[in-house]
Amino acid sequence: MNKWKTLMVASVLTLGLAACNSTATPTSETAKDKTSELTLKQVFEKSLAQSESIKSLNADIEMAQFIEVPSQNVEMNTETKMTMDMLVDPLSMYQKGTTSTTVPGQGSSAQPQEVEIESYMTEEGFFMNQSMSEQWLKLPTEMFEQMMAVSQKQADPSQQLKDLEVFMDDFTFEQTKDMYILNLSASGDKFNEFIKKQLTETMPEMQLDQEEMLKGMNIKKVDYEIFIDKETFNTTAFNMILEMNVTVEGDVMKMSQNMKSTFNKFNEIEPISVPQEVIDSAQEM
Repeated sequence: MNKWKTLMVASVLTLGLAACNSTATPTSETAKDKTSELTLKQVFEKSLAQSESIKSLNADIEMAQFIEVPSQNVEMNTETKMTMDMLVDPLSMYQKGTTSTTVPGQGSSAQPQEVEIESYMTEEGFFMNQSMSEQWLKLPTEMFEQMMAVSQKQADPSQQLKDLEVFMDDFTFEQTKDMYILNLSASGDKFNEFIKKQLTETMPEMQLDQEEMLKGMNIKKVDYEIFIDKETFNTTAFNMILEMNVTVEGDVMKMSQNMKSTFNKFNEIEPISVPQEVIDSAQEM
């Protein structure tokens, strides 16, 4: 059972030239005078260039996840809503939100258990408070580094765009009056390797059992939807649907994940610091 607990944590931390040179297909609502002739490659380049000027932003993240291990009669539903402020230099974050978990078939515990979570991640360390404990905790350095990597991936749309640039040939490209919409439906070996690489980067200190899990990973489906503002070239939304199986020692874990992220307040976030009362009261783990 421990191997599945490990993988469930990891899963949360988890996602032709002709097309590149084609202009975006207008949607039915696109006004003729707002149609852009920029190609997908040009939009990618402009958006990546614009990301270099972003020093801070806010991200609102909603994620629904379902995990099932049929052979062990294990199921788990998790819904997360989180708002996150992020500064690029020095890299720092503030997060606040809720996580609701349901484990069917567990009697009274089958009711959703909602936990409020608040955390600071700065050069001073990783501080987290959960409503169930009512105690600020200071997490170990190695966990701080891993959570920083994961949170930055989720909150920084430029990182996500850079990672997906290698699949530019596989995107479809549309436009509305105000937005470019990039869609990617991915499957096959190259996307399996891509997702594995993502997990490895966010968990650099991989243990042997986790490496075995990655070997048994099979991506059934992953869909990306990216919205880029026509005027500013900021990425304003990033959505992902992921379905995958992982086989370890003959057991199969099935996982589906639906994550929606919106980005705003570009370069408007004030410096993030950990309140002194949090530092003073935090218990080190």
